[in-house]
Order: sequence, then C-alpha cells, then structure tokens
Amino acid sequence: MPLPAPHESELRALERRYVSWSQTGPLRLRYLKIMGVNALRDGEPRRSLLVQSLAEDARQITDDELGLLLTSEWRARLTAAWLIGLDHRTQFRDRIGSLLRDGPLMKAGAGYSLALARFGQHSDAALLATCLERRLSMPEPFYEQHFVIGALLYLDERLGTDHARDMVRRSWRQPVTGQEVRERFRGYVKQLCAFADECMLRTSGEPE
Repeated sequence: MPLPAPHESELRALERRYVSWSQTGPLRLRYLKIMGVNALRDGEPRRSLLVQSLAEDARQITDDELGLLLTSEWRARLTAAWLIGLDHRTQFRDRIGSLLRDGPLMKAGAGYSLALARFGQHSDAALLATCLERRLSMPEPFYEQHFVIGALLYLDERLGTDHARDMVRRSWRQPVTGQEVRERFRGYVKQLCAFADECMLRTSGEPE
C-alpha cells in the first residue's frame, strides 16, 4: 500500500484536530456543532465548552493550516471558514470570496458567509453580492443562498447600504428566497456574529 503524501498526512491530522474533535471536553464532530445555526442551540455546559474550544483554536491555528483545510472537503472548509471569521483573518478575504463565488459549496457556504459578515467591510458585501450574481444566474440550485443573502442583509444594516434589495429585485434563472426567509436568515447571521463575539471576548480576559 503506498504511503500518503506528506501534505495528505498533515491534512488528515488537521481534520482530526480541528474538524472532528476538540481538545476541550467531549465535543465530538465539531463540524456538526457549527453547521447551519447549530451553534446557537446548545445549552450549558456544552455551550461554554464550544465557545472556549472555538476561541482557543481560532487563535492557535496557523494561516498555513487554515489554507490546507480550505483545500479539503466541505467539513474542513466549513470549520476553516469559522475559525477564519472568529479571529478576523482578513488576509483570507479574497480566497473566501473566490470559494463562495466559484467553489463547491455543499454546506460550507454558510461558513464563508459568516466569515465575510464578521469581517464587516464594504469589500465583504461586494463579495457576497458577486457570489449571488454568479450563483443565481446559473441553472443549478443554489441552496446556500439563504445564508449569503442573510449575510448581505446583515452587512447592509451595519454599513447603511442596500446591496441585498438591489440583488433580489433582479430577474434570475432560479427562484430567490422570499422576504420572510431572507429576514429570518439575516437574524440568524446576526446571532451567529454575536455568538462569535462571545467566543472571542469571553476567553480574551476582557471584562464582559
């Protein structure tokens, strides 16, 4: 049996360390905890364990390790996007935007949207709008559009812009989610960003 390439061995180790397991407490299959809005659903003490482990890993993981996780399958990319967003690694902005616009999404698109929402700049809103323009003009279903539109609405609220309304008014090759769903997902993104703030503030030593 051929031995795995060095980067493959490193990638598997990173997936075990950051995607499947946590060093803090019995948090198996971490990617399930951060998939969609699952991070908002845990009560104590699991919530505190998740908060602590995410913050510690977001600060500890290196840029090279994050970059390698972004080359893997959706679970690893979802986790990497969360850690990038938590620690405001804005050096990944363009790569996250490219993955959101052109890459395979599956369930990772929610993580990309969260990261850009956390960065919180006009350039991040532009990347979300560019993603919508590309994905909604394609015939294939765009299942992640709820989170992308929700993140864009969240940034519109923060930045005083109106990108999302301009996007959804246009004609597309596939249906755009309705206003009630859009607003619900704006609320989800807002809650997830508040959860991310909680993660980083609670473990930073700063007063709450």
